[in-house]
Amino acid sequence: MVTVAPDVPVPRLFTYALPPHLAGLAPPGVRVKVPFHGRSVRGFVVEVPDEAPPGRLKEVQAVLDDAPVLREDVLALARWAADYYRSALGEVLAAAVPKSVGGAPRSRDRRGSLQRLQGPLPKRLGKAQLRAIEALTGGPRTWRSLREEGISSDVLRRLELAGLVGEAAAADRTEADEELTLTSEQTLVLGPLLRAVEGPQPQTTLLFGITGSGKTEIYLRAIARVLEQGRGAIVLVPEISLTPQTLSRFRARFGDTVAVLHSQLSGFDRRKEWWRVHQGEARVVIGPRSAVWAPIADLGLIVVDEEHEGTYKQDSNPRYHARDLAVVRGQQLGIPVLLGSATPSLESWQNAARGRYRLARMRKRPGGAKLPDVRVVDMGREWSEVRRASLLSRRLVDAIKNTLRRGERVLLFQNRRGYTTYLQCKACGYVLQCRTCDVSLTYHRKGDVCVCHFCDAHVRPPKDGCPDCLGPPLSQRGAGTERIEQIASDLFPEARVGRLDTDVVRGGETAEEVLARFASGDLNLLVGTQIIAKGLHIPEVTCVGVISADSSLALPDFRSSERTFQLIAQVAGRSGRGERPGTTIVQTFSPRHFAVLAAADHDYEAFARAELEARKSLAYPPYARLLKVLVRGPLEERVGVLADTIGAALRALPEGTLIGVLGPVPSPRAYLSNKFRYQLLIKGSPGSIRQALACVQGVKAGAGVEVVLDVDPYHLL
Repeated sequence: MVTVAPDVPVPRLFTYALPPHLAGLAPPGVRVKVPFHGRSVRGFVVEVPDEAPPGRLKEVQAVLDDAPVLREDVLALARWAADYYRSALGEVLAAAVPKSVGGAPRSRDRRGSLQRLQGPLPKRLGKAQLRAIEALTGGPRTWRSLREEGISSDVLRRLELAGLVGEAAAADRTEADEELTLTSEQTLVLGPLLRAVEGPQPQTTLLFGITGSGKTEIYLRAIARVLEQGRGAIVLVPEISLTPQTLSRFRARFGDTVAVLHSQLSGFDRRKEWWRVHQGEARVVIGPRSAVWAPIADLGLIVVDEEHEGTYKQDSNPRYHARDLAVVRGQQLGIPVLLGSATPSLESWQNAARGRYRLARMRKRPGGAKLPDVRVVDMGREWSEVRRASLLSRRLVDAIKNTLRRGERVLLFQNRRGYTTYLQCKACGYVLQCRTCDVSLTYHRKGDVCVCHFCDAHVRPPKDGCPDCLGPPLSQRGAGTERIEQIASDLFPEARVGRLDTDVVRGGETAEEVLARFASGDLNLLVGTQIIAKGLHIPEVTCVGVISADSSLALPDFRSSERTFQLIAQVAGRSGRGERPGTTIVQTFSPRHFAVLAAADHDYEAFARAELEARKSLAYPPYARLLKVLVRGPLEERVGVLADTIGAALRALPEGTLIGVLGPVPSPRAYLSNKFRYQLLIKGSPGSIRQALACVQGVKAGAGVEVVLDVDPYHLL
């Protein structure tokens, strides 16, 4: 008899009997197959009860693991997350142990490293073989690291048989394996952290360091001390594919003890890496939000890099925030947690101000490098003074010309992909929209197609004229990265222009490959979305242009000012990270907005004071907790009725229970994927939010209508 959490959206546990042939084979932590409402589902054994509940029990159909895959501390964290975020425990455990984990794999790769052997290359080599040769030109690489880049073992073995590559004695090292000399600031920050590691102590530290101040070296030193104690560490990064330099630094320092866990790995590689961690072969795990569940035995430290990033919040069930789970896991295990950012979230900043977190500051860049000179360009004035003004201001064009003339590199940031953001009729105002979503379609010049960035629908743009009034052809409005790339190529024909956004990645070129070309100088002007704002450290970049700094300010979301400040500050911080000074040009139609001015002054604390004052007056986080209730379904009338019922139930709670109930109203994105959407926003204390959750879950949803609960929502759209 076992208690099972099935992988279904049902918030309760179920007890199953064990048939005689499975007796003793299902301890807590193993996965099983069980019958559930006429079908077989995967589940996790979480307990072995002493007494059976009344009634006849269904039997476990199969035990899927030879040994437990769930560690006790991961199960404890999953129980907390299921309770806090009101998710089914089985769904949380499925996020912690992905299906691709399977059983412990037999390795198809050899240990050791490969190197490029001397000799000419044959004239005929396939694209994959050339890519493997190129990856080895910088020095020996392990089989595992090459496979993580998508180079298959079969390709490597064919090259080995051809005598083009061979075994190397050297281990995988992409940087010199030597520690840097710490600055006085780094030394002051590191001391208390090492004491917390050695204790160990359940202490959360907010490392507030300007861009380029050397936060990664702090992470490396603290993890080195953890490894000396025979313990392990987790390093969370916003997106693993965007931080190749960070990964190389960790591999250079800690070698093969570093494992990478993320969804872009193939099934075999993900399973192999997961089991390396589970079996203790790898002691340092690097990955995005899902790595918070890494099955490290004797965990000693958790690091959350760029802790402010919204990518740590999952937007599907279970809707957990990895940063917050990292703090909880640290408290449960009694170990330190390190949160690092140049632009901390206001929740973490306030926790530090209240003494819940220890605050550590780093205000200088090592080696005397200075923060870039940031200049704000008023695009309203620019367009009034320049006839047919370009999307690149005069000041930005001059800065780019001077940078390229000096042989340095340029980054241009535009947080919209595609060529133009929408197509509109000049005569009647008609805008081409998605048929299944109430949003405009984005025109992509490559492929000559209009794309919905929510449901990914693709349609051909109308060629004969407006489909609504049969008037003139639709005009292109707005600008995305494709258009900025074309404008840059036209204005600077001598430049080697590249682009990095999700369209490029989906097209087959990885983010690492594009960034490697930019770092090597093969590209000297790179246009990109917020991908380029994360983890990019290239000293030769001395000019950064922010094309539309205020594009997110008008969004109906209380975090719009915070996101605007963070994006400008983070993108600006990519400039001047070497010996040469940097310049950042910020183009905006809101040049006097406090978020823009504070980012231009590199003054996070001034921004935080102004924004916290506004948040306090309106009872938004960190001064209140939020619950977003989204009601969606194919019939608008049913969705609206249920939303009204939920709103009435919440307002019927005793007076003073909640700070406020906003809505129900149609969502800002009121129709997506053929479903109407209404939402409510509830403000309250942690205790009252729990009461609100119970109240909402007590309202019975009708057929075909879904209620989505999002505790501590990051996006309100």
